[in-house]
Amino acid sequence: MKHTISLISTGLLLVAACSNGSNETGEIDRLREEAIAVHDEIMPQISVFDRNTIKIDSILANLPQLQESQPDLDTAQTRSDLTGLKNRLELATDSMMNWMTAFNVDPQDKSPEEIKNYYQDEVEKVKEMKQLFDEVSKEATDKLAKF
Repeated sequence: MKHTISLISTGLLLVAACSNGSNETGEIDRLREEAIAVHDEIMPQISVFDRNTIKIDSILANLPQLQESQPDLDTAQTRSDLTGLKNRLELATDSMMNWMTAFNVDPQDKSPEEIKNYYQDEVEKVKEMKQLFDEVSKEATDKLAKF
């Protein structure tokens, strides 16, 4: 009887251990996919940001002509606003490039718990980057609408 209970207990422990590893692997896969999904959502904005940067350069180069057609345009303020916007567009783009370079799709040298923590951190990083992208995108839309 003790032998049977011992075998059943051992079997249950093995099943629990295997299913726990499966749950851990599932969570790791979910976190990795979430990080990549957020990345995929914001990545297309980089081309829009690049076009906006070129547009800003063109506006800044042609401020004297713009002032002729818009006499009440404050060129100093416009230059300051657009230069700041260009810097934020470049910051957002650079943050994406840095994140992509550093992101490890398949870390091999870590325990499952470390991998899970790594992907949790990466999800947070990419969500913060999405917030930055959304803010800069709105700012660009607002500031460039009059040009």
